[in-house]
Amino acid sequence: MSVQAEVEYLSKRTERPVYYASSAGRNAKHEIDQPMNHVTVEVADARERDDEDAPREFGQHPSGFDLLKFPSKVENFLDPGRIEQVYEPEVIEFLKRTTGAYRIHLFDHTVRASSPELREIKNLREPATLVHNDYTSKSGFVCLDENLGDDAEKLKQGRFQIVNVWRPLSDPVEDYPLALVDARSVAPAQVVDTERRSPTHVGEIQLALHDPAQRWYYYSAMRPDEVLLFKTFDSIDGGTRPCTIHTAIKLPDAPPGAKPRESIETRAFVFFD
Repeated sequence: MSVQAEVEYLSKRTERPVYYASSAGRNAKHEIDQPMNHVTVEVADARERDDEDAPREFGQHPSGFDLLKFPSKVENFLDPGRIEQVYEPEVIEFLKRTTGAYRIHLFDHTVRASSPELREIKNLREPATLVHNDYTSKSGFVCLDENLGDDAEKLKQGRFQIVNVWRPLSDPVEDYPLALVDARSVAPAQVVDTERRSPTHVGEIQLALHDPAQRWYYYSAMRPDEVLLFKTFDSIDGGTRPCTIHTAIKLPDAPPGAKPRESIETRAFVFFD
C-alpha cells in the first residue's frame, strides 16, 4: 500500500540558501531564507518493496536505506548515562556486524517528538519536515575533521560513510514516520548545497528540488525494536554521489488521537579498508 503525503521542497535552485536550525521545545521550527514548494507525493510502504534481494555493498541496500531488527536494553533514551554506557556499545556492535566496517565513531544523538507538549516537557526537537540530506560533499569531510582531529587526514585516504541509525520510541509509530527517497532515483542536480546555521555552529546540508521520478518510501507501523539504517554521506567520488534525502511526513490515515511520534537518531562514521 502507499499513502499520499505533502512534503516540502526548495522551490528553485539558488546559489546558497540558508537553513536556520530550530531549538528544542514547544515552538521548535526550522526557517529557510528561500521560497519553499509543498508537493503531494506518493509514498510506498517499503515493507512491500520487491528488491530486498538486490546486491548489497557493506551490507547496505542500494536504495541507501534499510529496515533492520535491533532491540536495545535501554529503557530511557533521555538518560545520558544509559546512552553512553549501554546504547553506544550496542550501536557500535550493530554497525560493525551490519556493514563490516573496521572502525565506528559515534558523534551525535538527537531525540525528537511530534507533540509540542512532549517537546516542552522533555526539551526535545521537532521531526524535520522538509526534504533534505544531512551533509554535502564538503561538509562530510569537515565533520570528519571536527570530530576526529589528528586521525582525520589518514582516515580520508580510505572509504568512509556517515550513516544514521533511526529508532522510533513510539510503539508503534502511528504518525510522522520518516519517509526516504531511493538514492538511485535522485540526480546530483536535484540537491542544493545549503548553509546550516545554529547558535553554536555553521555547517552545510542539502535541500532538494522536486522531480516526479523520485521514488518515495516509508515503513508502516515501525516498532522500537526496529531501526532505519540510512546513508547520508559517502566519501566515494569525493562525496558527490546523492545519498538518502528524507523528511518526516504526516499520514493522511493516522487514527484520531494517534500517539505522538518520538524517536532517537544516532549519527556515526563507518570506516572501511
